Amino acid sequence: MINLNVKWALFSIIVITLMLTTATTFASPILAVKKSSSPSVKTTHKASSTTASTTPTAHYHIRGVKLLSVHTVPSKVAVGNTFSLRGSVFNNSTATITFANGTCTSPLSVTFNKNAVLETNAAAASCKAQQVTLKPGEHSQIISPNLSAIIYRATAVGTTNATMIFKYGVEIPTSNSPIIDTISRTYAFEIQPGSQQPQSTSTITTAPAKTTSEPGSLKLPTP
Repeated sequence: MINLNVKWALFSIIVITLMLTTATTFASPILAVKKSSSPSVKTTHKASSTTASTTPTAHYHIRGVKLLSVHTVPSKVAVGNTFSLRGSVFNNSTATITFANGTCTSPLSVTFNKNAVLETNAAAASCKAQQVTLKPGEHSQIISPNLSAIIYRATAVGTTNATMIFKYGVEIPTSNSPIIDTISRTYAFEIQPGSQQPQSTSTITTAPAKTTSEPGSLKLPTP
């Protein structure tokens, strides 16, 4: 009787051990799947948001807008004179560009390294707004300053470098407002002496005028 009870006890222990081992084996893959599923979803979401935020800037970057045929008006600038800069904007890109070219706002800003300054006057009571649109291959004339309150004045003789920055907008099909971009160019020109500026002088020695007196022929009175 005692041996039978011992056998039943051993049998029960073996069955319980097998049940626990089987339950642990099936539960481990389920927990592993739950733990590994969450991070993959978060990583995919971050990658897509990063791609969406950086794509527009790289896709709409254009090249080919140029400032050509820059010159001063008048062609010869002297000390004390006011002058302006004229040029042509050429759209050699694949996109349509726009810029303001009226007397209210200017697309071109200019700075001088020396020999010329920017002066401001009282602004006019009214101004004329004008928006210019250039398609690929088109060009338009610009002048600076085109604002009534700004003038350029030559102050000294010598070579002057004018740094010009042209501001324009690039039209894109997926946006109602253009993307703002700029290009720059440096133009060098000479400033001549003004009419009131003393010229370089050289000493010239002039000999005094020589006067000679020679006796004329003597005429005797006729008897």
